[in-house]
Amino acid sequence: MKIITFSASKGGVGKTTLTYNWGTWLARQGHKVLLIDADYQANLSSTFNLLTKKRTLFDAIMMGNAEIRKIDDNLSILPASPDLDQIETLLQPEMYREYKMLQWMRNNRHELETFDFIIIDTHPDFGTLTKNMIAVSDYVVVPLEPSEYGFQQSKNQFEQRMQVFREDATDPRTGISDITAKVLFVGNKVEPQTNSSKSFEEVMRELPNAVALINKREPFKLSTLFKTPIVDMAASDLRSYKGFVDQYEPEFQAMLDAVMLDEA
Repeated sequence: MKIITFSASKGGVGKTTLTYNWGTWLARQGHKVLLIDADYQANLSSTFNLLTKKRTLFDAIMMGNAEIRKIDDNLSILPASPDLDQIETLLQPEMYREYKMLQWMRNNRHELETFDFIIIDTHPDFGTLTKNMIAVSDYVVVPLEPSEYGFQQSKNQFEQRMQVFREDATDPRTGISDITAKVLFVGNKVEPQTNSSKSFEEVMRELPNAVALINKREPFKLSTLFKTPIVDMAASDLRSYKGFVDQYEPEFQAMLDAVMLDEA
């Protein structure tokens, strides 16, 4: 089982759309996938028409009681609740507040071990809830996009936050950190014809932990609006997008290959 958290230093980089589409793509490849919505805005949950306050991720963290909802044979979701925005305050007095998710996963390991992948969407911050998700993860996927202010700032900021988190979670006796997740970068919303994107691509291709480049296309953005993942568009009334869908296959495969490297 691989646990992958999608995280970002700022909103608007297409994190939830990427989580949704890659997670459903994995399921269509025959993998058992659990999506976890760890964003109190609950955009991932709403894509599956699951807006609820009953037995959500909030309950998993605060009370250890949650319900995983089955979407189809290969895809399930643990939905978010708006109450997640209270987590920071509610857990503030607790000593091991960044490990609540780890505790829940240990207590439910028999159910969770039936999944090949657990894919987690987070709020664009580095607060207590996001740290809980990173603490249980094998990989953290960080979408970056070309911008006039430079994507390097977002990249550096995230790496600095991860470094501090690792250091804070290091056992002084052994020097070993409890935070072992590897960071991977994905270029998103790339427009190959623009100068900013060309420069962005050049830099991304030099990064050893940059694993994919996702072009900016309208159907990708519309997938969450239509509540139809791009992998299903070719088989639906949106079949005119088939050529577009085929463009994403190698990038999604590259992301899969990156998180499976240690299995080779």
